[in-house]
Amino acid sequence: MKKTLVMLLVTLATGNSWAAEDSLKGGFLVGGGFARDTGNFADELEDVLGSGFNVEDDGASTGPDLYLGYAFSGASSIRVGYRQFGEQSGEVFTGGMKIGEYEVDADGLYLAADIMFPLADTVYLGGTLGLQNWDGESTTTTALGTSKGSSDGRDFFYGLRGKFLFNQGKGGIVAGYTFYSFEDEMGEELEYNSLSLGVEGYFR
Repeated sequence: MKKTLVMLLVTLATGNSWAAEDSLKGGFLVGGGFARDTGNFADELEDVLGSGFNVEDDGASTGPDLYLGYAFSGASSIRVGYRQFGEQSGEVFTGGMKIGEYEVDADGLYLAADIMFPLADTVYLGGTLGLQNWDGESTTTTALGTSKGSSDGRDFFYGLRGKFLFNQGKGGIVAGYTFYSFEDEMGEELEYNSLSLGVEGYFR
């Protein structure tokens, strides 16, 4: 009798495991969200201008993130998406007097892989590694007029990612931190530290 009960419990546990695995089988996903981006352009510009100049950055800004992909192994995924980074802008001063202002915009398509590990039945934590195609444009305005510059490239990015699944694994809330470093033709690096929040829907 005892052996029968043990076998029954093992069978039920195995069945539940298979059911949970089946409910989180691979499938297509669609997702979107927003990221709060903090950049380093103000620091780079201040280094170029040298002593006597002060660059005041307007702070973090928000940009959208839209993507499609394939989910597997619970919450891991491969994604292809479009990322628009939050605008970097600020003002340039010398001797306490404002002499100009700037804006920097960047966007592009990307490919990313997210490897997630379960912390609980519906909670996952893991990492992201991706490749970002980017196009950047800077606009500088002074008393002498407005000048624009542009650059583009392809660089890797990485970060941390967490997911909370709901509706029997058909939906998810996603939060993450990602670091980007874009090197232009002149060897200058444009960096972004991004905190993101979004949602995903799964077609399993």
